[in-house]
Amino acid sequence: MRPLPHSAHRKFVETEGWEKKGTARGPSKTGDHYRYELVLATGDVLTTRVSHGPGQINDPRLVAAILRDQLAVTEDDFWRCVEKGVLPPRPQASPSTATREALDAKLVRNLVRKVGLTEADVAKLTKAEAVRRWQEHLSKGTEDDRGPAFMREEQAVEGRGLDIGF
Repeated sequence: MRPLPHSAHRKFVETEGWEKKGTARGPSKTGDHYRYELVLATGDVLTTRVSHGPGQINDPRLVAAILRDQLAVTEDDFWRCVEKGVLPPRPQASPSTATREALDAKLVRNLVRKVGLTEADVAKLTKAEAVRRWQEHLSKGTEDDRGPAFMREEQAVEGRGLDIGF
């Protein structure tokens, strides 16, 4: 395992297009490391810190951990990117992940608990289908979904055209 110069680490993240993030000390101070983040097509987020200094990391175990855990690349892919500008292979989003919008957690909970769908059924729904199913359920007007009793009473009073200062 070759030593990891800070300049090579920095060149790797800049070549691959990692986003430079703020520091732990706040926006006006830079701390002793640059912080970078890369959002993969799968939605996974990689983060790494690169020292400001001109030195290098000589410990082979630490270098291996940085490549494996922070950069998620092999040593060969790392050096190919640094020396030749060849981007490392990254997992691509599956067609279902790329086209499917995530469902709001509250919507999922309501579809399971109140509408009676299984989690497997909800997982098969598109966002539009899930919203339509929830709206259909609400249009049936079950008491649990209309709100607390004081809200229903207030709605009834407003419905009769009385203005009593709510």
